[in-house]
Amino acid sequence: MEAGAAPRTLASPAAARTLLEAAGIRPSRSMGQNFLVDANILRIISEAAGLEPYDTVIEVGAGLGALTQVLIEESGKVYALESDRRLMGVLEHELGSAANLVLVEADASRFDFATLWDSEPPTPVKMVSNLPYQIAATLVVDCLQRYPWLTEYTVMVQREVAGRIACGPGSRDYSGASVKVQVRAEVGRVASVSRNSFYPKPAVDSTILHLVRRDRASIPDVVGSGLLDRVVTAAFSQRRKKLTNSLAASGGLNVDTSCVTGALDSLGAAAGARAEDLSPEQFVRLAEFIERGAGR
Repeated sequence: MEAGAAPRTLASPAAARTLLEAAGIRPSRSMGQNFLVDANILRIISEAAGLEPYDTVIEVGAGLGALTQVLIEESGKVYALESDRRLMGVLEHELGSAANLVLVEADASRFDFATLWDSEPPTPVKMVSNLPYQIAATLVVDCLQRYPWLTEYTVMVQREVAGRIACGPGSRDYSGASVKVQVRAEVGRVASVSRNSFYPKPAVDSTILHLVRRDRASIPDVVGSGLLDRVVTAAFSQRRKKLTNSLAASGGLNVDTSCVTGALDSLGAAAGARAEDLSPEQFVRLAEFIERGAGR
């Protein structure tokens, strides 16, 4: 882009094709490179995020910059992560002149977001991203566990991943990620997104989620200590088994079947309950029971 020229609009299939062809890039399916090209979906994301001029935003998987372009227009500071060096070149060319944009070449799944700041992080910090499918659920859980200053997430994920994050007990998609996220944040579904909103078109549809971190005082101690996560991981690692067996078989928990049976009884859960039968709140109470050593 020439100095002083207005940046081109990046949210269209034609713009995506032009940028990719000019850079000699063939989108990688294994890296989840399906680029958002629907301006209406960008508007929905922006409104859901409630962006303000004083907000600091982290974007994971900046891609060709369609969402990045909106973020730098509507927020105070944007840290945009992209792991593909070729796409970094596109971002530099199209948006690099923006004074409030910091481009970071990094694999978000291995990146310590705390290194973005020299000292204390600013307030507030929001994540607004079209997350790569392969890392979406793991990244959200990891960030909620590690970064208390990251208070809101407006993220687009593939529909299946949205189910694993947002659904409740009894659902086919209910998972350890569901519990670990929901005990730390309020989760809402914003909108469904057709596969036709991307270039190239993926094989599945997507969902926009909005997460708001719960107040620290309302998060039980067993969550902060990591015990809840260990209980949930053990429970869902053998989800076909009864909890009495899967938890007792976990070497890291040091519980026996009688302890788990007593805990389930105190929750009003069936003795033969499996992981998918317990709500996040019941998992918290189960972890607290195990912590007290009741029933041993």
